[in-house]
This record gives sequence, C-alpha cells and structure tokens, in this order.
Amino acid sequence: MHLARALLLLLCWVGCTRGAPGYYGTVEPKHGPDEVWGNLGGEPESIDPGKASEALGGAIIVNTFAGLTQAHPVTLEPMPDIAERWEISDEATRYVFHLRESVWSDGTPLTAADFEYAWRRVLDPRTASKYSSFLYPVKYGEMFNRRALLVRGVGGASEAALRAFVETLAPVELLRLAPEHDGAFVIVGGDEAARPAARQRLLRELSNRSWDGHNLACQAVDASLIGVHAVDDRTLVVDLETPLPYFLDLTNFYTSMPVPRHAIERMEKTGKNPELWTRPEHIVSNGAYLLKSARFRQSMLLEKNPRYWDQSHVKLQRVRLAMIDSANTVLNMYEAGELDTTGSASTALPSEFLDLLRTKRDFRSAPYLAVYFYWFNVQAPPVDDARVRHALSLSIDRLSLVKNITRGGQIPSADLVPAGLAGYAGLNSPLFDPERARALLREAGYGPERPLPTLTLRYNTSEGHKQVAEAVQAMWREHLGVQVEIENQEWKVYLKALRAHEFQIARQGWIGDYPDPFTFLELLSSQNGNNHSKWRDAQYDALLERANREREPQRRLSLLMDAERRLQQVAPVLPLYVYTRSEMVKPYLRGAVINYAGRHLYKYWWIDTRWYHGVPETPLPDGFPPSSRSGGR
Repeated sequence: MHLARALLLLLCWVGCTRGAPGYYGTVEPKHGPDEVWGNLGGEPESIDPGKASEALGGAIIVNTFAGLTQAHPVTLEPMPDIAERWEISDEATRYVFHLRESVWSDGTPLTAADFEYAWRRVLDPRTASKYSSFLYPVKYGEMFNRRALLVRGVGGASEAALRAFVETLAPVELLRLAPEHDGAFVIVGGDEAARPAARQRLLRELSNRSWDGHNLACQAVDASLIGVHAVDDRTLVVDLETPLPYFLDLTNFYTSMPVPRHAIERMEKTGKNPELWTRPEHIVSNGAYLLKSARFRQSMLLEKNPRYWDQSHVKLQRVRLAMIDSANTVLNMYEAGELDTTGSASTALPSEFLDLLRTKRDFRSAPYLAVYFYWFNVQAPPVDDARVRHALSLSIDRLSLVKNITRGGQIPSADLVPAGLAGYAGLNSPLFDPERARALLREAGYGPERPLPTLTLRYNTSEGHKQVAEAVQAMWREHLGVQVEIENQEWKVYLKALRAHEFQIARQGWIGDYPDPFTFLELLSSQNGNNHSKWRDAQYDALLERANREREPQRRLSLLMDAERRLQQVAPVLPLYVYTRSEMVKPYLRGAVINYAGRHLYKYWWIDTRWYHGVPETPLPDGFPPSSRSGGR
C-alpha cells in the first residue's frame, strides 16, 4: 500500500512537472496565479533609499517605493508616478512637480514635504549617504553636503583676490563666487581631521569683518538653501545648478525616492533605533509592494500595497524572492519550476550552459548599461605605481575572456564608459598588448631578477566572478610572470572590505543609473562615496564640474572625454568588458522584460493562467503603457 502510494505520488509529480518542446524545464506554474517566485541573488546591504548604494537593495526599493516619476518597464523613459505632471522652465533649470493625492502604507498622506525631507536627508553629511553626490545637480546640494561656508558682502571682489585673503586664515579647497547672494561659497581644504577646526576659525574670522572695503559676514550653508522646496502639500519645486539632459531619469532612481519622516521620527520619540525603520515590522513605504518578511540571506516576501495610488494595475498579490548567489543552483531551481525567472543581475547564467540555453524559447538577452572592472587600491604597493596598473591591464586578453569564459556576448572594453552612450564616441583604448605590458613592468623596476610581489585579487562569491578571476590570474602569470592569490567573500562582507579599502585589486560591476557618460565617470570623482580606489584628482573633478556646467551638448561630451582620458592615464580602475544581460523567464510570466539597466519592475508582472492547462498557441501581449516622456510641458 505504501509502495503504491509512493508510485502514485511520483507519477503525479512527473505529470505536474510538465515540460514543452523548446523550453528549459517545466512550463507549468507550481504556485497560484497571484504570485511569482524570483531570485534577488543575495542579502541587500540596505533598503533605505537614502543610504542604499548597490543593486540588490535598489531592486527592493524601486518596487516598494514610488518616486516623482516611474521608469517605463522597457525603455526606462520617465513617466508620471507620484508627480502626475510637471513644468520645466525655459532655461531648463527649474522643475515644478505637481503631486497626485497619495498616501503612505500606514495611511498617512504623502506630501511634497516628504520629498523635500528625503532629498535633504541624502545631502545631509550626517546621513553619510554613499550616493549624496547623485543629488549634486540640485542647486547648492553639493555646498551643503560638503559643509561649505557662505561668505556674504564680497560685492564686486575678484575670485582670486578673495581666495588669497581667505587662504591667509585657512586652506581652501574650493571658492566659488555666488553673486545671487552677494557672496562666495568656500569649502575648507587641508587635512581631513583638521577641517572642522579650520571651518570654525573661518566662521569667527569672516563674520563682522572689514576687508578691502567690504563688510563681510559668514555662515554655514544650511539645508534651507538647497534647491528643493515644498511650496504646498502638492507642489514641489526643484532648482538645478545647470540644465541636465538626464535630470528626469534621476527622479525614478532609488536615491530620489521619498522616505516617511513621520515614521522615522516616531521611532526616535519612542526610544527605538531609527536605523531599523526599514525592518519589515517597522517599514512604511509608498510603492506597489510592501516588504512583509525578510529572512537573513534566505528570502524576502513582498505583498501588494492596497494603498498604492495605482494599485488597480498591480496584478500579483505576492513576489517571493530567494537570495541565492550560486548560478548553478538558480538554474536547477528554474528548471524544476522552483523559480519563475533566474532574475537578479548579480547572478549570471552559468557560462558553460549558455550555448544550450540560447536555443531555448525562454532565454532572454539584451544589451546592458553596465561595465565589469577591477578596482586598484592606488595606495597599496605595488599597484600604487600607475605603470604596474597599466601593465596588468594590457596583459589581459579581453577578447579571449569574453569568447571563452563569460560567453554571453559581452563586449570587450578597456574603457570605463561604453562607446556610443548618448552620442559619446569613447576612447577605444587598447584591449591587449602583452609586449607593452612587459615593457611597462620593466620601467617600474620589475623583471626576472626582481619579480612583482604576489598580488591579491578579491571578488564577491559567484561562480562567474570566480571563473573571470581565475582566467585573469592565468593571463597575468603567462604574460607577466606575476603570481596572484584570489579570495572570495559574501556580498555584505565584501562591500565592507571595499569601503575600508582592505584590498589590492577587487571586482566591481557598475550599472549606469541613467543614460549619460557622467553616470560612469562620476564614480571616480573625489566626493563620490562609491569611489573605492583612494584615487583623488582635482584636475579630473574640475573637468567633470565644467562638463555639467556646459550647455552646448558636444562641448559637454568633449569635456567628459577629456576627463576619461585623464582617468585612462592614471588607471585607478581596470575595465574588462561591457555586460550583456541574459536571463531565463518562464513563458507564463508576463511583463518581465530585460531593459538596459537590468531593472525588474514587479508592478508589471502577471501570470498567464492558460499555462496551467497546457501550452497556448499564441502568447498574450505584456500590456505595457505607451513609452513617452509624458507629464512634462
């Protein structure tokens, strides 16, 4: 009897796990039509919009919070979200957003003041946001974040004369005239530890003081100067430093999402740690889904938000996300129907199966605005020598790497910015030149009689990253005679090591936040919290600043190219290739598409229930909204 029952269960399982010609694994959903099983790929470091700085946390935020705009699921063009419409000034430096009526998940009305608070919180240096520079385009945002002083009463004084005077009192990193305030902004320079005292000295010495016929006053730049203001509950005004062609793209990125001031402050008042406000038991959000549970390094459960303003168009009740960083495990679970999509950008398909998977009807592949590269810690010998860094770069056969190791159609590149992005020509740096690499190593004083010390290459746990690291290790040994030890770490531990600069060489993938070269070049600016190289260069920073103040598009791109040339000369990073994105998606999961940023928007996902009963003859349309920058005028 028990044996018969077991055989019956086995036959039932085989029958229920229905495959179909041309697909990989089962094509019948193993769950009801109101949920999807996906994979996040790992444990997010943070899901606080103001503090997150990596893709895993961002994937949760864009599905649980709603910004001024939302990205079209295919093109990522900005569409109305919490802002139902907006006006742009003729100079394109002022945006007036008109907010629709909406509420937080706890029923509290969401207002323009929530956006004002959230953006100022990102820029507040006490928040220590890794993405604070993301909002530097907002007027005076950088000045507030970098603790600038505003010296008033300078009249028609020249910048050079004022700077020379201020430098008699304290070192100056930046001085910028601000005629609209009859003053100038000053950022104190010198040793980081000595800057607070120097700022206090300037505040004392430049207040109520006469200089060259001017009566000076001095104050610290406070949040009220930042160019984001809630005029009333439904009107938000944003002033920019200069016109930016991609500004609306910033407004649906996770750093720009609102945060619930009332919930954070309520935790403070009741004696709870406000840093824990994003825990499932405390979190208040405003997006299509709510975070209902989170099991450390195992899974997350999202449930539909009944208070989301557009909840009538959200078809799924639940999205269950595993946190699996093993590509082979993910593929096996997908084949068995335990996952509906292989999902996360952090877990690529196993390269050894790609030739087979490409033949399947549920295989998806598309260009991906992301670059795979290695950081150099430029203060860690022997990679503190730019000649060594160049030698290591030129000794990697990138074409062989993407052809034989990654095998996903990646584009070999020795440049940080993908060529062709928003009209950007690209540097087209040499991909492989081992003879030049060996010559550079000799110039740096290394050779057979004095070999380069053993290097350490670190990566976050993943079969794909391991395969790339092993291939690079072999190339450096073959072409330079360099010995390399490779180490892997779990994602959150790895991020902590990166930020503490506890590495010589370390893996990174950077996904473009918006379709403009600046999204890659900004990564190496001195003020960017995601710059792990320890490389700081005033000339590079100045070129980036000039580029984003330049209104003529071609001159702006030329300045950005000058900045990348400067970057290429010093080589604090070692680019390897431009990604493509490959995923497996069950045919019954509709609305799950691959876009250039690898951004999955669960709001548009739904289950085609016909697949419960067999293989439909024709697919149903995904039902996406029209793609346009509607809302602005």
